[in-house]
Amino acid sequence: MNLPRARKRFGQNFLTDEYVIDKIISLIRPQPEEHILEVGPGARALTDHLVDAGSRVTAVEIDRNLYAQMKNHYREADNFLASNEDILNCDIEKLTINSTEWKIVGNLPYNIATPLIIKLLNYRGIWSEMIFMLQKEVAERFTAICGTKPYGRLSIMAQRKAQIEYHFQVDKNSFEPIPKVQSAVVRFIKKEHDVSPDFEKCLEDIVRTAFNTRRKTIANSLCKIFTADALREAGIDPKDRAENISISSYEALAKRKFHSL
Repeated sequence: MNLPRARKRFGQNFLTDEYVIDKIISLIRPQPEEHILEVGPGARALTDHLVDAGSRVTAVEIDRNLYAQMKNHYREADNFLASNEDILNCDIEKLTINSTEWKIVGNLPYNIATPLIIKLLNYRGIWSEMIFMLQKEVAERFTAICGTKPYGRLSIMAQRKAQIEYHFQVDKNSFEPIPKVQSAVVRFIKKEHDVSPDFEKCLEDIVRTAFNTRRKTIANSLCKIFTADALREAGIDPKDRAENISISSYEALAKRKFHSL
């Protein structure tokens, strides 16, 4: 297959490594009639496999030329629908109306990966799992555990909403054109939890404040919100730093503040 010309403005790097493609498809496990939303199908490295498996595929592609090529390529496929939109601005709930929960997949451009995933994590009713190729550094932040350098606000807020699995690294030579960074494939499996938006905002405010001054002790970072005694009652050593505090401990702090409002 001749690759289309990559457009830098869309952050396009086309996956060409068949071994990597097969590994991603094995992780997606496309099933006949299941609904799959593909973000940025590009040169159709994954799309052909998804359509051939009989899945009902909706592909969102911002590039008008690639969109037109896809429409033509799948013109006789009754299990394929293309949408020429910016995924960050499109109405995802409208795209996915009248269907069961979707799998959402894609090789995400590095410039949209984080805001898109944050957006999708908040659309909890429409997806069951998401499998994405991300910049390796971003993948590490989403999957980071307490006490590690990448652990931060993104890790905490995302892991409350999904079980996030780092599956494998993808060398930059697997793409054309070759990007400047390494990539990794990550799977998000939705967690069932029912928490009010007000509580989520309370928690996020605490986590943001803590990590805004992550080199300070947590007592200093949160001194305007909690006393040292309140930290201890939540099971937190006031001398610890933000990256050494577990998600459950941040949740305990948020509950104290939320119930005091």
